[in-house]
Amino acid sequence: MTPTDESNLSEAHTSGLDLLGSAMAPPEQARALPFAAYHDESLFAIEMERLFRGDWVAVCAESALRDAGDYLALDIAGEPLALIRAADGELRALSNVCRHRGTLMLEPGIDCLEKGTIVCPYHAWSYADTGAFRGAPYTHGLKIDPEQHSLPAFRTETWMGVVFVCLDPDTPPLAGRLAGIAPHLDEFDPASFTVAGTMANPEVWDANWKLILENGIESYHLFKVHEQTLEKVTPTRGAYYIEGSAPWTLTGGEVVQYGGDGVVGKLFNSLLGGNSKADHYVLVSIPPSFVGVMTLDSWDWIVVHPVGPTSSRVLQGTLTREPLDSVSQKIGQGYATAFLEEDRWICERAQAGMASEHSRGGRLVPLERVVADFHNYLAWRLTGEQPPARHVEESA
Repeated sequence: MTPTDESNLSEAHTSGLDLLGSAMAPPEQARALPFAAYHDESLFAIEMERLFRGDWVAVCAESALRDAGDYLALDIAGEPLALIRAADGELRALSNVCRHRGTLMLEPGIDCLEKGTIVCPYHAWSYADTGAFRGAPYTHGLKIDPEQHSLPAFRTETWMGVVFVCLDPDTPPLAGRLAGIAPHLDEFDPASFTVAGTMANPEVWDANWKLILENGIESYHLFKVHEQTLEKVTPTRGAYYIEGSAPWTLTGGEVVQYGGDGVVGKLFNSLLGGNSKADHYVLVSIPPSFVGVMTLDSWDWIVVHPVGPTSSRVLQGTLTREPLDSVSQKIGQGYATAFLEEDRWICERAQAGMASEHSRGGRLVPLERVVADFHNYLAWRLTGEQPPARHVEESA
């Protein structure tokens, strides 16, 4: 890279980071981010470099890849990889790029390896499910060094049954960062949630990843966006802040009985109310990619992976204690359809508003303190500015 190239890159970074000028404002002064932050290409490039290539990114339930050969192929910030359950029982995150001439090997999505082997579709170079180089055809006596041609592996950690991947070998372990969360979830017995729901392929939403994450972590919008669905059993009026700062935030809310009939009543009572013992939930925000909700009945989440400045992949996951019967599976699918479609609609509508050059974001209300924590995360990870001390709500 020439000095001119470096200068241009530095100027682009500075321009993008200028959009985070108020991200560390105290809660009583916190505002929405400038609208350009949700489509600015220079800021997006920095986010990919420092967040999605430099921090822990959630992927899927560890138990969703249960049998030898099961894999999920995807990309994180443009880096193709595959989570693979090897015959030795280990779950590994391996590069999905052939060491020969860089061809993508496994099709993105969920599948199972044939005979535990990864085979490149270009020249049939092959690799074991551990990433070890196995062989190449028609080399005419040329010896291929296995050590130099095995697949790179990326770090993984499993937390509360969810697999996180980190592309940066120098990022501190995830477990230490999340150590303070477990005591708030002990009452739900999270270790008992071991059965993964059916893993669907991700959806692509036409919205910036930050818009989707902000929408997922705050309960302020439930009464309006989810008026006929989630608001019936987890009302906005029952939402509250528990504890948080830039690395993670916990909020919660009450779960109420809903006597409605029809599809909506059956669906949401089965999930969170009705005959359930659940009377509250805890929502877990772990930026940059994870939003989870835990009750006495299930552990559900969405994962957000950016595709471009104004598009993102959204993956949904769930863990329960027992396998679901066919009726419950249909209810779960109805949940994903009813709830996520409402969120998709409002996120894409909000993204359309981000094009405005003659308006600006307003004050965040107390129910959006979790959004202010997320903005603190952005400034912390992107600029190096130290975030505020952890806040614990007195009424929690």
